[in-house]
Amino acid sequence: MPAASHLRSLKEEAICSLCLDYFTDPVSVECGHTFCLSCITDFWEWVQTDFPCPQCREILQINTLRPNKQLANMVEILKHIYTLGATPQILCRENEQKLKLFCEDDRELICVVCSVSCEHDTHTVLPVREAAQEHKERFQSYLESLKEKLEDVLKLQRKEELKEAKFENLFKSQRKRITKEFEKLEQILEKEKSCHLRHLEDKEKRSLLSIREKMTKLKEQRSALGSLIAEIEQKCMQHEMELLKEVKSISSRYEGVILAHRDVEPYKDEKEEDYPPMKIMETLEWRWIRSFAAEVTLDPDTAHRRLILSDDGRSVRDGEREQCLPYTPQRYDVAPIVLGGERMVSGRHYWEVEVGDKTSWILGVCDDFVTRLGDITASPEDGYWLVWLRDGEYRALTYPPTFLTPSVPPTAVGLFLDYEAGRLSLYNVDDRSLLFTFSGASFPPTLRPLFCPEVNEEGKNAGALCIQLVTG
Repeated sequence: MPAASHLRSLKEEAICSLCLDYFTDPVSVECGHTFCLSCITDFWEWVQTDFPCPQCREILQINTLRPNKQLANMVEILKHIYTLGATPQILCRENEQKLKLFCEDDRELICVVCSVSCEHDTHTVLPVREAAQEHKERFQSYLESLKEKLEDVLKLQRKEELKEAKFENLFKSQRKRITKEFEKLEQILEKEKSCHLRHLEDKEKRSLLSIREKMTKLKEQRSALGSLIAEIEQKCMQHEMELLKEVKSISSRYEGVILAHRDVEPYKDEKEEDYPPMKIMETLEWRWIRSFAAEVTLDPDTAHRRLILSDDGRSVRDGEREQCLPYTPQRYDVAPIVLGGERMVSGRHYWEVEVGDKTSWILGVCDDFVTRLGDITASPEDGYWLVWLRDGEYRALTYPPTFLTPSVPPTAVGLFLDYEAGRLSLYNVDDRSLLFTFSGASFPPTLRPLFCPEVNEEGKNAGALCIQLVTG
């Protein structure tokens, strides 16, 4: 066997099978295998009874470890051979000649004899030093490429870390919001439960009192009837003269008992109070929606010049003529529109607008950054989510428009915005019915409430749109 192979074999025998490094304080166990003292004790650290050999699994006694000083000395000699840059001379396996050349085709070290053999005579062969220099330069290019890729990976990792932190904060915020909303819902449920139980308790008291009063009257009637029956039976058995003497008295008492019997109402079965689950759920849903009441006021800087706003910023009507106000990009110059002053960027919001008996109006939300100059195209694609009343027709301004048929013409409209869900719902406050829902919307970063009282048509649409104060 070539000397290089012997050296490799010797090195393999000096390696601990647990730490895969040179033996340190080698000890032998009963089965004949050898390990570093620290390796075998660490391996047995968590074992309480049986102590298996890491290689053959034979159960051993922990007190039978024997130091192998001869192997320790051999390891030190072998280490000395490989230290201080004194690399042992590696010889060709075939010819036991020094490996002075490098075959570029096979990417391996060869000796001079191998370089002229049939196996390598057509290959590109370079001296070791020259080949090493070329590959060093090549490896440098590898390093540059790998470092660039590493930098890319680090950048992506940093982005993912930032994304991770962002999503952790997002989910944390959502968990808080969900918890808060369910706590609010629990309060509503508890309030509703108490209300229904009080109603039931009052009805129980009234019903039981009525029943007991009737029972008292019936007992009195039973006593009177029994007494009169017994007396009449007795009189019927007496002499005719005695019987006729009592006719007036018995007839009078008979009529009195009959009249008293008429005063007691016939018994009627009490029907169980009906609490339809759907009706309760609708009530709870309505209360839940209204629990997100938002403080909404009008922004005068966005109002068309012919609109008149109240001092408290909660109502708007058509003034029929333009006021002397500055022209700005924030102000609508064609459509008689005013926006709410509150910008909505997340969460749920609810507000109500009294429309009264107006014949025309438009309500909804819009993108905060839509153009307000010139004619506008009102559709979700253009940043507007609106419902209008005009010429007696209710429409959701989708494309094409969606015609609405409310069962009761609303005198007040409730608007519920769920930003994260991409949903805007408009309700008829009068009967709590849904007018229309814009769903699946990709809302812009900022939304604002929109109010359009439309123009006053010869006094037929003079009323104002009034933002109502939403309470419980």
